[in-house]
Amino acid sequence: MFESWRGRYADSPRALSERLRDRYPQLRHIWVADDDASMPDHLERVRHNGPAYFARLLTTDFLVTNDIVSKHLVKGPRVTYVQTWHGTPLKTIGYDEATPQYAGAASHRKRMARDVAKWDHLLSPSPDCSRIFRSAFGFDGDIVESGYPRNDILRSPEANAIGTRVRKALGVAANARVVLYAPTWRDDARDDAGFKDPGRLELHTFLAGTPEDTLLLVRMHNVVATRVPRHHTGRVIDVSEHPEISELYLASDLLVSDYSSAVYDFAVTGKPIVLFAYDLEHYRTGLRHLYFDYETWAPGPIVDNTTELAAVVSALLTDPSAPGEFTDSYQRFIERFCPFEDGGASDRVIDSVFAPILED
Repeated sequence: MFESWRGRYADSPRALSERLRDRYPQLRHIWVADDDASMPDHLERVRHNGPAYFARLLTTDFLVTNDIVSKHLVKGPRVTYVQTWHGTPLKTIGYDEATPQYAGAASHRKRMARDVAKWDHLLSPSPDCSRIFRSAFGFDGDIVESGYPRNDILRSPEANAIGTRVRKALGVAANARVVLYAPTWRDDARDDAGFKDPGRLELHTFLAGTPEDTLLLVRMHNVVATRVPRHHTGRVIDVSEHPEISELYLASDLLVSDYSSAVYDFAVTGKPIVLFAYDLEHYRTGLRHLYFDYETWAPGPIVDNTTELAAVVSALLTDPSAPGEFTDSYQRFIERFCPFEDGGASDRVIDSVFAPILED
């Protein structure tokens, strides 16, 4: 059984499901799916938190998820639980969060502890990330340093074709220069509707400061309710509901982010990254602590206002090698945080976790 974001057909569980079907076509795949989740017809579907869902949690052979299963009270006797997680952290998570400020943090930590106790295998993209996971989750079980299956698509022979297809589906002109804006959420940016985007990217200023053929894709974090105002849709497209962010990486020429794990994944493409860290001091001292020194960690330029962001983005879209002083930083970043992202993560996970049981 596969669960991704409590009902989507996406992320590393999707990549593993598709590769397992290639290698072991006899397997039965059950997916936790929202009513509007689009997925192949051959997959069985169960509704999140429905009766069949809890029955499958107890009786499945393999449980593959990318987040904690919040109401996973009892683990079935034959279940092998594979936790793929959903990114390499820069900001502290789990037990490493000294003073979490978001509502419900204490309850979330209890659910996390209950779920971690059931994990049999945890996937990791690098030794650095493995060390973080040990501390953040208090996990002493098997960590598979495989890379993330969801990133296999970024190194696949079909990568360029996928990027072209996604651009066409979004209505992006063939000659457009595409910038993906994918910020993380802020613990203290919340209203009655939920978490919101602080709005520090001034869309009018950004559009005025970039060439007319520059198009901005806005991808909000899945806990953020904010969406792009309709009057900006000429050169701005809200892609927050697109099921696979990896496809958006392939459709984009440049990433703008902040403290998001999207930075690690996008680096696999080798395309430029700009860090829009307008609240850096507040974030790393008052809101969340960071695992790494931001200035030495960054694989690209750091800016703190929209005017400077537009200028740097324009320069990089014209010449991806500018500014050249970040070339070595980018390469060191890939070597340190993406050492296994070669397109073969899914097969490594299958060889390590599934094959020994399936071929016994």
